[in-house]
Amino acid sequence: MAPAFGTDEWEAAYQEVLQRRLKEKSPPFVQGTPEWIAAYEKLVQGDAVYREAAAEWEGTVVLHSVAEPGLGIERDSYILMDLWHGECRSIRPVPPEVGEAADYVLTASYWTWKGTSCGELDTNKAVMQGKIKLKGDLSKIVRYNQASSRLGELSSQLGGRWFDELNPEEQEEVKLLGEELVEKLT
Repeated sequence: MAPAFGTDEWEAAYQEVLQRRLKEKSPPFVQGTPEWIAAYEKLVQGDAVYREAAAEWEGTVVLHSVAEPGLGIERDSYILMDLWHGECRSIRPVPPEVGEAADYVLTASYWTWKGTSCGELDTNKAVMQGKIKLKGDLSKIVRYNQASSRLGELSSQLGGRWFDELNPEEQEEVKLLGEELVEKLT
């Protein structure tokens, strides 16, 4: 049985997968993989513009990507950002029950997330247009729109490869990684 999220055992299991992947892979990383998430976390943690814009922000934010079976993505994915007064304490892939319990859950299709990450779609506008569904206090998100925009800009800056851009062999590898993460972390 997998350890519960938030425990030292869960973090150790996650770090084991992450460290192995960092030894095996080099940038550009595939979006949503542990190595991409770690690079994004480091980028956010080192960004003075984000820190200033989010100086009074409190709460967890989850990026929820809905499964795309036609593309070969069989499961929803959840990436939790633990953000506190301008600091990014951590960014982790989390099980659905943890993701859905976050203070703010932003839900969108794979294609919408790709558009925001590639800089083709502004995250705040996508929320207002209903392309990204928000669970949480909209007024607070609006108040900190510079911070949320900066998170999108940093994702664009980091870049990476997307599942639909991978060859079949690489896609299969990512699917196997997903199964491993589910087995070890959920």
